[in-house]
Amino acid sequence: MNAIELPNFVKKQPVAVGCALFCVALALAVYFRKDALATAQAELDDKTSRANHLKENVDNATSINKADRLDEQLATMTHATEAIEARLVHVDQLAVNKQYFYKIESETQTKLTGLNQTGVAAASKNSGNTAYVAVGYSINVEGTYAQLLDFLRRVENGDHFSRVQGLTLSQAGGSEGTPSHASLGLKLELLGLP
Repeated sequence: MNAIELPNFVKKQPVAVGCALFCVALALAVYFRKDALATAQAELDDKTSRANHLKENVDNATSINKADRLDEQLATMTHATEAIEARLVHVDQLAVNKQYFYKIESETQTKLTGLNQTGVAAASKNSGNTAYVAVGYSINVEGTYAQLLDFLRRVENGDHFSRVQGLTLSQAGGSEGTPSHASLGLKLELLGLP
């Protein structure tokens, strides 16, 4: 085919030439765009994920039972707060606070030889929580080893939130046939309200 026959061929077969040019253009487009397919698929997946997340947020925000769920959550939180506050000691009720330890003493058959409130430490300013304070106690108890362990367990698992700061256990010898006595020194804090 020469330069003169080419324009005549195009004039005689316009559909075939158009289809051939279209196929060549399509092949070039596929060749040059094949790397963009993976990128476009990843972008589509990301946008689909974000759209689904937004749809869930909208569905949750417009739920008919939203007010019921908030009331239920408020009631749960109120109940939990009341349960926590029931376990707190009050700093100004020194006699009531000491009675807690005397009750444990009578339940465990031990003997309190020393019970002093050592002070009140406010919550740190950095924590942002100034509603609670730590009420410190220094306690000395005498009894058998088993009784002292029972005393310690009852303090740790008792009615009030407690934290043992220090513990000293010393044993005093007993005679044969009698259980040996021990002495327990505790430094602890009870969580309380000012």
